[in-house]
Amino acid sequence: PPAPQAPVPKFKIDFYMESECPGCKSFTTSALTDALNALADHIQLRAIPYGNANLNGTKIMCQHGHAECAGNKVMLCMMEQYPDWTAWFPAFKCIESSDKPPLNVTRKCLSAQGMDVDAVMQCADGEQGELLHLKAAKETLGLDPPHKFTPWVVVDGKPLGDKVMDLLPRLCKKLPPSAAASVDACHPQFKAPLSPSTSQLSRGPQFCYP
Repeated sequence: PPAPQAPVPKFKIDFYMESECPGCKSFTTSALTDALNALADHIQLRAIPYGNANLNGTKIMCQHGHAECAGNKVMLCMMEQYPDWTAWFPAFKCIESSDKPPLNVTRKCLSAQGMDVDAVMQCADGEQGELLHLKAAKETLGLDPPHKFTPWVVVDGKPLGDKVMDLLPRLCKKLPPSAAASVDACHPQFKAPLSPSTSQLSRGPQFCYP
């Protein structure tokens, strides 16, 4: 009889971010999207929008100002109401793809995915949005080891640090060979070199430091 196939792992990806950080936008629209396209069935994705904000009592001051706090709360409310990442990620990516403040594109991005924009905005503008933002703050501030910048990506409990743009090749290496063989993206015809530790991303203005 054929040998039983090794079970394919589900990768738990926790993406600590803030809605207006250029590095988070760049990671969302490139490395993260590539990994989700290639390995959607093997990924459990969470996004935690708080990032490098400051918490003073129960008041949150976002690194990139009020527009970022508003964007964070839209994302949190969207994920609360549509918990499966395959439901919220397209609108999340749409918001992160734009150079405009998140609120300027929220209606367009959410309605394009058939989401209830009014329900999400009611949450984001009200007490529930504040409470979800505080919950994201507590989780981010409780990270061990603490985050050093955003985008801060934790895979199965281990932070990727400045290797975030190598997310897909790193996930491919963790797959059982039998599973990796069937994923074309794990065998690119023209391989990009893995980023050195002083990657382009950390040298440029991409990472957002506290």
